[in-house]
Amino acid sequence: MESAVSTSTQVPDEFDRNVPRICGVCGDKATGFHFNAMTCEGCKGFFRRSMKRKASFTCPFNGSCTITKDNRRHCQACRLKRCLDIGMMKEFILTDEEVQRKKELIQRRKDEEAQKEAQKPRLSEEQRSIIDTLVDAHHKTYDDSYSDFSRFRPPVREGPVTRSASRAASLHSLSDASSDSFSHSPESGDRKMNLSNLLMMYQEQGLSSSPDSKEDEGTGLSMLPHLADLVSYSIQKVIGFAKMIPGFRELTAEDQIALLKSSAIEVIMLRSNQSFSLEDMSWSCGGPEFKYCVNDVTKGTHKQTYIVSCRGCSCAVVY
Repeated sequence: MESAVSTSTQVPDEFDRNVPRICGVCGDKATGFHFNAMTCEGCKGFFRRSMKRKASFTCPFNGSCTITKDNRRHCQACRLKRCLDIGMMKEFILTDEEVQRKKELIQRRKDEEAQKEAQKPRLSEEQRSIIDTLVDAHHKTYDDSYSDFSRFRPPVREGPVTRSASRAASLHSLSDASSDSFSHSPESGDRKMNLSNLLMMYQEQGLSSSPDSKEDEGTGLSMLPHLADLVSYSIQKVIGFAKMIPGFRELTAEDQIALLKSSAIEVIMLRSNQSFSLEDMSWSCGGPEFKYCVNDVTKGTHKQTYIVSCRGCSCAVVY
């Protein structure tokens, strides 16, 4: 441990990390630069011990031994000479005091890292349980096969669609969804009346449009019937997700609706990230006919209002 602490030096800029590292003394596998040269652990320790003891060796042969991994212990004189020849320097050897200081510094840094790790916030069991519940709710209310999209009215990306036709198509879709949703609720009487009033107000708003509005709005509205089905379906799934959140059902109906109205679209966009691609800025939801670019969404939903009811629920959300 002591020698490991005291012998590491900065790797020169020209060192190529992709080249196999070989000890310049004996040819063994090197562990890094030690005392200014690439060496193995054995030659590193040998050079350090020899310099600290100021050892003097004599070659028993002719003073020109070839040092290898297998015979490096046979001739210490030629081994030390080889260490110096490849550039190992005794000035890089730390004293015992320097070694101790460096060890203490390393230990202090380890302690600091351990303390930082211990201070990191940890989730409680209750928090973990809530996260698991939310993830499970998301999986149960998000079909990543997008099989239900085939039930929507098909997207039409070419040809003009008039404002009145678009409104009629949207109202038809939403009226079907609302009647199906409220038919399963024992409290649906008054709420169904309220939704009908909302639909009537929306229709009257369209009939009383300014006379100078253009009847033909071009291809931008041709996606509206399909997007109306898509948004209605998505919001119903978000409502289903919300019902699985602990405590949501305990809120009053008014509070539930307020929360859904203020966050449903944001939740839909977050969930849609699962199918969004940055490469072509589009959502891929199954087949090629259900691939949506940003223009499809922005043009198809421009200045439109959505009134969406939850399947099997007695609430309605207006957008």
